[in-house]
Amino acid sequence: MGAALIAGLAIGFSQAFFFQDGASPSPAFVGAALLIGFALLLLGTWWWWVRADEAAREAHKWAWYWGGSIGMTLGLIGLVMLSLYAPDAPLPAGASYADALLTGAFGLLFLMLLGYGVAWAAWWISRRR
Repeated sequence: MGAALIAGLAIGFSQAFFFQDGASPSPAFVGAALLIGFALLLLGTWWWWVRADEAAREAHKWAWYWGGSIGMTLGLIGLVMLSLYAPDAPLPAGASYADALLTGAFGLLFLMLLGYGVAWAAWWISRRR
Protein backbone atom coordinates (compact mmCIF):
# COMPACT_ATOMS: atom_id res chain seq x y z
CA MET A 1 0.00 0.00 0.00
CA GLY A 2 2.89 2.32 0.71
CA ALA A 3 4.29 1.74 -2.78
CA ALA A 4 0.91 2.62 -4.31
CA LEU A 5 0.82 5.84 -2.30
CA ILE A 6 4.33 6.78 -3.39
CA ALA A 7 3.53 5.96 -7.03
CA GLY A 8 0.34 8.02 -6.90
CA LEU A 9 2.17 10.99 -5.40
CA ALA A 10 4.95 10.73 -8.00
CA ILE A 11 2.42 10.65 -10.84
CA GLY A 12 0.47 13.56 -9.41
CA PHE A 13 3.55 15.71 -8.86
CA SER A 14 4.95 14.90 -12.32
CA GLN A 15 1.60 15.80 -13.90
CA ALA A 16 1.53 19.11 -12.03
CA PHE A 17 5.20 19.88 -12.76
CA PHE A 18 5.49 18.85 -16.41
CA PHE A 19 2.03 19.84 -17.64
CA GLN A 20 1.26 23.12 -15.92
CA ASP A 21 -0.36 24.59 -19.03
CA GLY A 22 -3.04 21.88 -19.09
CA ALA A 23 -1.75 20.25 -22.26
CA SER A 24 -1.94 16.49 -22.59
CA PRO A 25 1.31 14.59 -22.23
CA SER A 26 2.90 13.26 -25.40
CA PRO A 27 2.44 9.58 -26.29
CA ALA A 28 6.20 9.09 -25.87
CA PHE A 29 6.06 10.46 -22.32
CA VAL A 30 3.05 8.32 -21.40
CA GLY A 31 4.65 5.22 -22.94
CA ALA A 32 7.93 5.81 -21.12
CA ALA A 33 6.14 6.48 -17.82
CA LEU A 34 4.09 3.29 -18.19
CA LEU A 35 7.16 1.26 -19.11
CA ILE A 36 9.11 2.55 -16.11
CA GLY A 37 6.12 2.13 -13.80
CA PHE A 38 5.46 -1.45 -14.83
CA ALA A 39 9.17 -2.30 -14.65
CA LEU A 40 9.23 -1.02 -11.06
CA LEU A 41 6.05 -2.95 -10.32
CA LEU A 42 7.60 -6.17 -11.64
CA LEU A 43 10.76 -5.52 -9.64
CA GLY A 44 8.72 -5.02 -6.46
CA THR A 45 6.71 -8.15 -7.16
CA TRP A 46 9.87 -10.16 -7.70
CA TRP A 47 11.34 -8.77 -4.45
CA TRP A 48 8.20 -9.86 -2.57
CA TRP A 49 8.02 -13.28 -4.28
CA VAL A 50 11.55 -14.37 -3.37
CA ARG A 51 10.86 -13.48 0.28
CA ALA A 52 7.39 -15.10 0.52
CA ASP A 53 7.08 -18.47 2.21
CA GLU A 54 6.02 -21.55 0.27
CA ALA A 55 2.43 -21.49 1.55
CA ALA A 56 1.90 -17.91 0.36
CA ARG A 57 3.42 -18.73 -3.02
CA GLU A 58 1.23 -21.80 -3.42
CA ALA A 59 -1.89 -19.85 -2.44
CA HIS A 60 -1.18 -17.21 -5.07
CA LYS A 61 -0.35 -19.73 -7.80
CA TRP A 62 -3.47 -21.78 -7.06
CA ALA A 63 -5.68 -18.70 -6.89
CA TRP A 64 -4.36 -17.27 -10.15
CA TYR A 65 -4.72 -20.57 -11.96
CA TRP A 66 -8.20 -21.48 -10.77
CA GLY A 67 -9.76 -18.16 -9.82
CA GLY A 68 -8.23 -16.16 -12.64
CA SER A 69 -9.10 -18.84 -15.20
CA ILE A 70 -12.71 -19.10 -14.04
CA GLY A 71 -13.08 -15.31 -13.99
CA MET A 72 -11.59 -15.03 -17.47
CA THR A 73 -13.85 -17.79 -18.76
CA LEU A 74 -16.96 -16.08 -17.40
CA GLY A 75 -15.88 -12.77 -18.92
CA LEU A 76 -15.19 -14.34 -22.30
CA ILE A 77 -18.58 -16.08 -22.25
CA GLY A 78 -20.17 -12.69 -21.61
CA LEU A 79 -18.23 -11.05 -24.44
CA VAL A 80 -19.11 -13.84 -26.88
CA MET A 81 -22.78 -13.62 -25.90
CA LEU A 82 -22.74 -9.85 -26.42
CA SER A 83 -21.08 -10.16 -29.81
CA LEU A 84 -23.51 -12.88 -30.96
CA TYR A 85 -26.78 -11.52 -29.60
CA ALA A 86 -26.22 -7.76 -29.42
CA PRO A 87 -23.76 -6.97 -32.23
CA ASP A 88 -25.49 -3.73 -33.15
CA ALA A 89 -25.99 -2.44 -29.62
CA PRO A 90 -25.38 1.30 -29.63
CA LEU A 91 -22.52 2.74 -27.64
CA PRO A 92 -23.39 5.11 -24.80
CA ALA A 93 -23.52 8.77 -25.82
CA GLY A 94 -20.05 10.19 -26.28
CA ALA A 95 -18.31 6.81 -26.09
CA SER A 96 -15.86 5.76 -28.76
CA TYR A 97 -14.94 2.28 -29.91
CA ALA A 98 -11.70 2.64 -27.95
CA ASP A 99 -13.81 3.29 -24.84
CA ALA A 100 -15.80 0.10 -25.52
CA LEU A 101 -12.59 -1.88 -26.04
CA LEU A 102 -11.07 -0.60 -22.79
CA THR A 103 -14.30 -1.26 -20.91
CA GLY A 104 -14.28 -4.87 -22.11
CA ALA A 105 -10.59 -5.32 -21.32
CA PHE A 106 -10.87 -3.88 -17.82
CA GLY A 107 -14.12 -5.78 -17.23
CA LEU A 108 -12.31 -9.00 -18.08
CA LEU A 109 -9.41 -8.04 -15.81
CA PHE A 110 -11.86 -7.22 -13.02
CA LEU A 111 -13.49 -10.66 -13.30
CA MET A 112 -10.07 -12.33 -13.25
CA LEU A 113 -9.10 -10.39 -10.11
CA LEU A 114 -12.44 -11.15 -8.49
CA GLY A 115 -12.02 -14.85 -9.21
CA TYR A 116 -8.46 -14.70 -7.91
CA GLY A 117 -9.59 -13.05 -4.67
CA VAL A 118 -12.33 -15.60 -4.06
CA ALA A 119 -10.00 -18.52 -4.84
CA TRP A 120 -7.22 -17.09 -2.67
CA ALA A 121 -9.58 -16.71 0.29
CA ALA A 122 -10.98 -20.22 -0.31
CA TRP A 123 -7.45 -21.66 -0.38
CA TRP A 124 -6.58 -20.14 2.99
CA ILE A 125 -9.96 -20.96 4.58
CA SER A 126 -9.67 -24.58 3.48
CA ARG A 127 -6.30 -24.87 5.24
CA ARG A 128 -7.24 -23.26 8.55
CA ARG A 129 -6.70 -25.44 11.59
